[in-house]
Amino acid sequence: MNQDSQLNQLGAQLVDSLTRIDAYESDVLARRDKETIHIPTVGSKLSTAYEQLRNASEYAEDNLLRQRAIRRYLRRVLSFHEHIGTKPFAEELVTELTQSEYLPNDHITKSDLKAISEHIKHYYGAYWQYVKIESSSGKRLRFQGWMLDVLSVRCEQVLQSNIRQLSFTHFAYTYLQPKLSVKKLVRSGESIDEQDYSLVLYIAIQRAILKSDSASIRAALIDSYRQDIGLIHNFEAFNAKFDQLYDSKTVAYTSRIVSRNGATLRMLYTGFYTHDAPISPQAFKTEDSLEYALRQHVEKEYDDLNKRLDKGILRSIAFLLITKSIIGLGVEVPYDLFVEGHILWMPLVINLFFPAVFIAISRLTLSTPTGRNTDAIIAHTRHILYEDLSENSASYAIRTPRATPSVGFNLLYAVMFILVFGALSYILFQLKFNIVQGIIFFVFLSTASFLAFRLSNQIREIEEVHLSQGSLALLRDILYMPFIYVGQQISFRYSKINIVANILDILIELPLKTVLRLARQWTQFLNSKKDELI
Repeated sequence: MNQDSQLNQLGAQLVDSLTRIDAYESDVLARRDKETIHIPTVGSKLSTAYEQLRNASEYAEDNLLRQRAIRRYLRRVLSFHEHIGTKPFAEELVTELTQSEYLPNDHITKSDLKAISEHIKHYYGAYWQYVKIESSSGKRLRFQGWMLDVLSVRCEQVLQSNIRQLSFTHFAYTYLQPKLSVKKLVRSGESIDEQDYSLVLYIAIQRAILKSDSASIRAALIDSYRQDIGLIHNFEAFNAKFDQLYDSKTVAYTSRIVSRNGATLRMLYTGFYTHDAPISPQAFKTEDSLEYALRQHVEKEYDDLNKRLDKGILRSIAFLLITKSIIGLGVEVPYDLFVEGHILWMPLVINLFFPAVFIAISRLTLSTPTGRNTDAIIAHTRHILYEDLSENSASYAIRTPRATPSVGFNLLYAVMFILVFGALSYILFQLKFNIVQGIIFFVFLSTASFLAFRLSNQIREIEEVHLSQGSLALLRDILYMPFIYVGQQISFRYSKINIVANILDILIELPLKTVLRLARQWTQFLNSKKDELI
């Protein structure tokens, strides 16, 4: 790096935001109650084991697991048939989160409990105010979803502030907004108001870089636009507009572009803005010190990525085995007994294990970037943060996908689908698969292919250097693309209903959490009796 370079406006903004974050967190820590609450550990092992099973079935991002657990709890205990009291729910929520190891014990204070309790009372009360003025069951259900989304995020924010995510989003927006014309990204057939272009880019940054879900983004924008659920009509109109934007093709397209151009931004986020960020503002004393710290961080990110890939493979295998076992017992075995008169063991075993073996083998094809990519990230960081008149800014222009290919290519793509699925169907027929077993095989192989693709995408997300594909990669894409596409469609629809997760919620979570709550209450009763004997 050039020793004469100075921080530009974005660089100064980054340093200033980090300073403000440190000051804010120090102030919060100084005002935080010293006395914490100890949670009984009765049933914690069982609760933790269930949560791991539940998370494997949902396949959500790691940063969303605690928030999703909070939402499930609220959905389970809040009644939407009659207005009930909410006083005990905050303590019960913290107890469940602690026993499931989403929170360390002796971490929550009484003021935290009070804040969570007030959020639950406020948002739940607003829902019942809405019920008084709205008779449509569909609109009530939609409002209920919005309320649970925002409330779960509010409870999460009591446990851990989102100031770092918001500060980074502002930084990334400041960098991308002049480079990316949202007006040119609006998809055919969609009409997006010009005043909403900033919302499109904001949502895209949160989705692509921070891996936030709709609930997190909804709550962040509600804060930014100072919407209050107490102003019901304004809250309803704002959330309806958010849903329309979030589900639009324009936001999806913009998110893909931000993701494809976000390798360096991701490194800046993990390096400076996460709660365990390794690079402090002191690294900006010289360019050499910043480059050294950043290079160390990028190399560590490669190591962490390998660990995440291993973990992702294991979670994917667990997800496939859990869902296949349930479908096998619920569909495949009964069909065999009813139609064939006996269980066809070979197709059953192949359907159970082949997708899991496939995704395990796919790990061998995944490798992290090299030093060339690290050099490119450091060079791009210099372009973002430092004044350098000799830098060729055009080399860091936002890359957008090429125009849609011709009709001929689309026809060839369709023929490729038919040939691949036709050849595999013939192989399954030779292995004595019936129609149901064949459909299940295609569904789970496609799902495994898409899960493997998602894991490989984690590597692409930190690639600043984009290399052209070789012949083997091209052949792999020809064979796998049909399955990846079908797997994507299945995953999208599965995420909407998540049958397996709903089954677990009804058959296991509800009775399990009820029994554990009764066990805690019984333990407290016995302890009080012991105290009376003293």
